[in-house]
Amino acid sequence: MSSGRKNITIHYRKFVRPDRLRFSLEEMVRSAMDYPVDGGIQLKHRYMERLREEGADNYFINLYQDSAEQLGFVFGDILHFSKGHLQALAKTADPQAQSVPVQQLKAPEQSEYVHSQMFWMIKDDHAFVVQSMSLKSADLENYLSWLLKTKSTTLGSENTVTLTSKFDIDDVGGELADIQEIVIGGVATPPPLKFETEPTAVETVDKVSEVTTHGQIDTGRTTGWATARKILAELLGGDANVASLMQSVPPDAELDVQVHIGFKTKKRKIDRVALTQLETGLRNLPDSQLQVRAKGGKIGSDGSIRLHHNASIRLITSMDGNNEIIGSLLDPADVLRATIEAYSTFVANGKITE
Repeated sequence: MSSGRKNITIHYRKFVRPDRLRFSLEEMVRSAMDYPVDGGIQLKHRYMERLREEGADNYFINLYQDSAEQLGFVFGDILHFSKGHLQALAKTADPQAQSVPVQQLKAPEQSEYVHSQMFWMIKDDHAFVVQSMSLKSADLENYLSWLLKTKSTTLGSENTVTLTSKFDIDDVGGELADIQEIVIGGVATPPPLKFETEPTAVETVDKVSEVTTHGQIDTGRTTGWATARKILAELLGGDANVASLMQSVPPDAELDVQVHIGFKTKKRKIDRVALTQLETGLRNLPDSQLQVRAKGGKIGSDGSIRLHHNASIRLITSMDGNNEIIGSLLDPADVLRATIEAYSTFVANGKITE
């Protein structure tokens, strides 16, 4: 039986404030949500004014809470849906059936099926993000950039919202000064039959110390083909050479593509500027594609090098007659509690400053 709670990870990010920008991210989001639209009604009171359309995908802040007069933060979510999306449904009425019919159903009138929901809390320039299956920190960056440029004049058209991660390997028994190498990548999943015309953009670094490509059956870690192709295209001189390489990979093998960024210095500590550049450049790379080698061996293979806070969140329930059914949606009030807890813990431990 389900406990009615779900273990989640709260990811820490920090707004990279552009030069000469006087406002914090919290202040800019609050300004945008208070912006007058539709005859003077504030943006926070009109969800359609917060709806961002990107092809068939639609994103908007649904829940929003402003605690300016109390703890001083803004909190909300982002919903993701596609208009007219059909939901698959299996009919299980006949227990003796060899198979069951599967059909696709429309959402009820004036409703849409929700693909995903993510949560965020912003205090000053600190951001705390609860990612979902289809909504990551990069999606929050894109949405906030759109919101602050179109619904407020505080950001400026020449700027974007960048939410950098922060390295912290205390959780796995090390210190930042112990980092000797950062490994990016893993086993590439089988490539598509042809290249997409617009590959997924992946942040990379300017210089790498080593790249390893070899046939490998399985290492337990996978990376997207778009990531692997981008690395290989840079090294081999174009997609045509990548295609030629892939033809040489045995059909029963997978391609291991890794970038090793090594630190070789006589100094006792690694330059904080170099780490900051990596924190920003690698901020949107999935945790499964980030590994760290420090003194004593490899650590952080699950992305735990990034500052984060683990929490248990209550799930929303509904009643079916006298039966209580535990759903899959997170309770926003409990998410807010956990993000405030994450902020307080990081401040108390000296991980971030108020």
